[in-house]
Amino acid sequence: MKQLVFIAAVLTFCIYSSYSITIADVYKVTNKSGMVVTGVRISPHDANTWGFNLNVTGNVPANSSFEFTQKVDNANCIYDIRYKCEDGKYYYIKDVNLCNSKTIFLPNPAEMNESQKE
Repeated sequence: MKQLVFIAAVLTFCIYSSYSITIADVYKVTNKSGMVVTGVRISPHDANTWGFNLNVTGNVPANSSFEFTQKVDNANCIYDIRYKCEDGKYYYIKDVNLCNSKTIFLPNPAEMNESQKE
């Protein structure tokens, strides 16, 4: 009987731990690029494994926003963001901490250094 209680306690702890570590949050992305943004993708920091386009509703006009839901592991909060503008170029925001903020601003490429552009 003690073994059964112990196993149940361990399973409950495991389920609770995995729930508390990886939680889906809603993030708001605001386009401050001065151009229409045609795609936004994220990747774990320096992994270059860009997922699906986060904006499923289409292009994002300048000064407009959209929201997306993302599960973030509290042990790995740092992500890179890549967005493509109407000029056909990709722009990057590195080292975004998705655990600390639920708001992301896509900056104007004119204010970025060359390593943030492709």
